[in-house]
Amino acid sequence: MSKNNTTTTTTNSGVISPTIGSPNQNPEKQQHDQNRAKFLLNQYFTQVHLGCNEKLITHSKYCCHNSLFDRITDPSDAAVKALRLAQKYEEKYLCSYLSASKNERNITSQNIEILLELSKENNYSSIVNFIATNFSLPTSISSFKTDKKQTIDDQNYFQGLDLCDIKKIFESLLNLNRDEIKEEIRKSITQLSNNLKYNSKTYDNVDHLKPFAFLIINPFIHELDNRNILANVCSAMFNLNHSMITVFYNWFSNFPKEDFIQMLTNFNQFITVRILMDGNEPDPNKSFDLHNDDSIKGACAIIDLLYKVNEIKNHVGYTEFYNDMINQELDFNVDFPNLIRKDGFTFSTYPCVLDVNSKSMYLTIEHTLQQKYHRTPLGNFGYATAEDFLIFKVKRETLIQNTLDRIQQLKTKKQNDLKKELKVHFIGEEGIDQGGVKQEFFQLIVRKIFDPEFGMFKYNEATRCYWFNQDSLDYIEFELIGIILGLALYNSIILDVHFPLVIFKKLLEQKVKFQDIESIDPTIYKSLVSVKEFTGDVSDWCIDFSVNYESNFGERKTVELKKDGENIAVTNENKNEYIELYQEYILNSSISKQWNPFFKGFKMVCDSDILKFVRPEELESLICGVEDLDFSELETVTNYDGGYSGQDTTIKNFWLVLHELSNENKKKFLSFTTGSDRVPHGGLRKLQFTITKTGDSDRLPSAHTCFNTLILPAYPSFEKLRDLLTKALTHSEGFGLK
Repeated sequence: MSKNNTTTTTTNSGVISPTIGSPNQNPEKQQHDQNRAKFLLNQYFTQVHLGCNEKLITHSKYCCHNSLFDRITDPSDAAVKALRLAQKYEEKYLCSYLSASKNERNITSQNIEILLELSKENNYSSIVNFIATNFSLPTSISSFKTDKKQTIDDQNYFQGLDLCDIKKIFESLLNLNRDEIKEEIRKSITQLSNNLKYNSKTYDNVDHLKPFAFLIINPFIHELDNRNILANVCSAMFNLNHSMITVFYNWFSNFPKEDFIQMLTNFNQFITVRILMDGNEPDPNKSFDLHNDDSIKGACAIIDLLYKVNEIKNHVGYTEFYNDMINQELDFNVDFPNLIRKDGFTFSTYPCVLDVNSKSMYLTIEHTLQQKYHRTPLGNFGYATAEDFLIFKVKRETLIQNTLDRIQQLKTKKQNDLKKELKVHFIGEEGIDQGGVKQEFFQLIVRKIFDPEFGMFKYNEATRCYWFNQDSLDYIEFELIGIILGLALYNSIILDVHFPLVIFKKLLEQKVKFQDIESIDPTIYKSLVSVKEFTGDVSDWCIDFSVNYESNFGERKTVELKKDGENIAVTNENKNEYIELYQEYILNSSISKQWNPFFKGFKMVCDSDILKFVRPEELESLICGVEDLDFSELETVTNYDGGYSGQDTTIKNFWLVLHELSNENKKKFLSFTTGSDRVPHGGLRKLQFTITKTGDSDRLPSAHTCFNTLILPAYPSFEKLRDLLTKALTHSEGFGLK
C-alpha cells in the first residue's frame, strides 16, 4: 500500500484507524483497501501488544513471542507502532506470513484422535488451543501433512494436502458436539478466511492456495449459519490473479461426478442464499448491488471453472450452471454498459450462469440501440417515417424474387439499412406491421426456401433436420437464407427451421468435432465409429480414400478425400487419417460453396461480440424457439379483454378444447394467433397473449397477429366452440382469415 495514499483518524477510544485511498479512487477498490488496512493493523497490533497465536520456532522481530522484542503494554502506543508497521511493511513482518517450522509435528487425523483422548480429562481446553493455533493462519495449514506420495492432485489431494485426512479431522472435532469447540472452529476459520480475503491479490505461489482447498472441502463453511466464511473464501477467489485461479481447474477435473455435483450445488446455493438473505442486511431500503459483491462474483468464478471442467467430463447438462437468482436480479442498466465499455464488472464474464433469456436481453438491448442509431433525429423523437425502417414490400406470388431483389438493392447501395428495424408489407393487403405481418413473412419465405423443389437443402428422416445440398448452385439464395436468419435474430422473430446443432456451432465459429457428424447423418457416423474401433484388419473392408454419394438427379458421384484417393486403401495404419479427412469433408469442404455465402449473409446482420458467449444450443433457441407446447403455461399468463374473465364458461371451454388439440393443431393455433408456430425461448409463459370477447356467436374466431390477440365469440356450447375453432385453424392463411 502506498504511504502517500494513507491518512489516519482517531476514534473515540483513542485507537488510530487508517483511511486508504484518494477521494477520486474507485469506491469499490477504496473500500477493499480500507478493509485490508484494518486487517493488517489488527494483526500488527496483536503481535506487538499481546503476541501472535502462530506456532513458530522463530517469530517476527515485531512480535511479543520474540525474545528480542520488548512488548508494548500501552494500547495507544501499540496502535501507533502497528500503524507504522502496516504502512511501511504491509504483511512482511506478520507472523502469519512466516514459514512454519519444518520440525513441527505433522497434523494428521491419527494424531488428533490421540489428542482428543488425552483431552477428555481437562475439558478439551487443549483442543480449543490446538484449533486456535492451527486453523486460523495460512501458514499453519502446511502442518496438515501426509506421508503418502502423491504425484498429481485429485479429489483427495491438493498440493500435498491430504484432504480426506483433513475431513476426518473436522468430523472428529465436530462429532464431539461441544459448543466451545464449534465456536473456536468458527472463530479460527473465519480469521483464516479473512486473511485470504484481504491478501489473495498478492498470492503468486501455489502453496498460497492450500488454505482455499482446506476451507472449500470443509462442510462446516457450507452450513447456512457459517455462510459469511464461504463469502470470504469466494471474495478471495475473485481477487486471485488468473494464473492462480486456474490451478483449481486441475483439482476440479479429478472430482468424481457425485462430488462435482455437490460442489456445483454448494456454490449455486450460496449465491441464492446470499441474494435472498444477505442482500438487504446493510440497508433494508436499498436493493442488493450484485455488481459490487465480490463474494457472488467469486462464486461465479468457481462455477465457471466447474463449467469448463464439465465441457470435458460431461457430468451434468449445461443448464445446471444457470443461476436463477442472478438471472432474476441482474440489472442490465448496469451490466450492459459495463459490457460495451469494457469498464467495470459484467456477469457476461461468467456466461455459464446466465440463461438464454438473459443472453437474449443483451442482444435485444444492443439491437434496439443499433436500430435507434440508424434512425433519423426526428424518428428518435417519435416522428418516424419510412426512412427510419428497413421496409420489404413483397407479393405472395413472387415472394422469393421480391426479397432477393430488395436485398440485392441493399447490398449495392444501403447495406447499413439491414441494421434498421424491419417492417413488411404484402402488396395489395391491409395490415399494419406491428409484428404479425413480419412473422408471417418469415414463415412463408422459410417454407419456400426449404421446399424440395428448390433443392437447396436435403432432409434427413432420422434426424428430422435439413443439411446443405452440396450440388446446389443457388449461392445467392444461400446468402439470402443467411440474411433471413440474421434478420430474424436481429428483430426477435422465431423461425420454423430445422438445422442440426452443428450449423449453429459453425455460425458461432466454434470448432467442429467428430461427434458432430452424428447430428447430420447417424448412418455415416456409425460407420466411421466402426472403422475407428475395429480391432481386426480394416483393410478387409475394402475401403479407399473416397466418398460416393447420389445427387438429386440420381447421378452417382465420387469425391476423393486426398489425391488419387480411389487407389489408396484404408488400413490400420492410416485409418485415423481417413476418419479425419472424412470429418473435414462432411462438416466443411463438401458444403463450403454453399456455407460461405450463407455465413456471409448471417454476418451482414449479426456480427455482435455478444454471440461469443452464447452456446450453440442457446443460439438455436434464440432463432428457432423451442418445441415445448405446454399450453398450461400460456393459460396462466393470458389476459382477458372485452368483458371476459378467467371464470367465464366460454373461456373454460376454450382451454378444454385447446388442451385437447394435437401438437400439429396447437402449432396451427400459435400460427393463427401470433403469426408463428414456434414457441419463444423461455416457453409460452413468455408470450403476451390476450383473448378478446365479441358477441356474434355465429362467426369464426379471428386474430390480430400483430398483438397476439384472439377474438373469441361467446359461444353457447363446448361443441360449437370446438367445431368453429377447429374450422378456423384449418382454413386460416395469410394476415387475418381467408
